[in-house]
Amino acid sequence: MATLRLIKTYRVLSILYRGEIKNLDQSEYRRLNVIWNNTLCRIFDCCWREYVSSLLIHSCTLPTLHLIDQCKILFWKKVLISDNIAVCTLAEINKHVIGSIMSKYGIRSINIGKNAITQHVWVQFVVDVLLMVKLHSARFLLYFL
Repeated sequence: MATLRLIKTYRVLSILYRGEIKNLDQSEYRRLNVIWNNTLCRIFDCCWREYVSSLLIHSCTLPTLHLIDQCKILFWKKVLISDNIAVCTLAEINKHVIGSIMSKYGIRSINIGKNAITQHVWVQFVVDVLLMVKLHSARFLLYFL
């Protein structure tokens, strides 16, 4: 687990550098997820064909997509409550940018606490994993029918 903590610390610093203001496309998200998944497979010495979602849940770690979204929401929260009137005004004008990300995680207001935001993102990740497991189970059953 010490190795995982070191890698998580390094990953957060390197991958998320300016991530809250940079717009990533699907291929960049996928590439970052592949890097993170390969790292987890090496740390836990697991099969490359397995899904790493169970490892992520076990190690209380978010996948890259959810982590970047969480950082974006927290960044906008800081900007919107800034003491600088100019920054706060610009953030209010462009508030719709973060609205779609917040709605994806069921966050209705940016005025909730950091822990609540983290909890919403974590719950959505777990729901996504459960839906993925259901989908793959259904495909598996249809294969044998």
